[in-house]
Amino acid sequence: MKTLLIISSVILISFQTTRIFTEYLSGSGNEITFINNTHRLSPATTAYDLKAAESNNLNNIITADNTTEENAQPEVKTITRSTASLTKNQKNSAFHHAIIESGNYIMLSSLHFNFNQFEDVNTEEFNIIMDFANLLIFNDTLKVSVAGFTDNTGDPAYNEYLSYRRAQNVKDYFLELGVNDKQIIVSANGIDNPIASNATREGRAANRRVEMLLIK
Repeated sequence: MKTLLIISSVILISFQTTRIFTEYLSGSGNEITFINNTHRLSPATTAYDLKAAESNNLNNIITADNTTEENAQPEVKTITRSTASLTKNQKNSAFHHAIIESGNYIMLSSLHFNFNQFEDVNTEEFNIIMDFANLLIFNDTLKVSVAGFTDNTGDPAYNEYLSYRRAQNVKDYFLELGVNDKQIIVSANGIDNPIASNATREGRAANRRVEMLLIK
């Protein structure tokens, strides 16, 4: 497994290919698809889907540079979660932010997403995920806190859902790379804790993110 991760990383960095190919990991038969230097898990690998119907706009990705960003409001779906699930998410979110404030972590990295998007990560970001995965696999006493965030555009309930999908998608990458599920802590934070002003496109782009904290 460790050799496979290293070889995969070298291939990604060396070729930056634009052709489509798939790589099977962990003997699971699940796929990560590489298209024009972006990476996406096949739909079959998203084991933790909330099963809410996706907005028709969800696949119409609009970047922070696009002046029509504000006009692309997602359709809001009714999302129901159990009280236990909400409580767990609140605890995980509070834990994540407490660790950041304390500075008691090994490594912090962020992945960024286009407007209303949660799947694709670029090659550089995928390599960061692989770096974290290598460390987690070599040392099973380590954990990673994966926290999803959005900008403040649109409905807060939808944004919480979107932030969950972003974080969960990153978790699915870790699982496909061989990381133990018990080492991964996921939280959905929606529009909370912005790191930049939502008044500018640049600020909103910075806020559309997943933070990964490597901790003991």
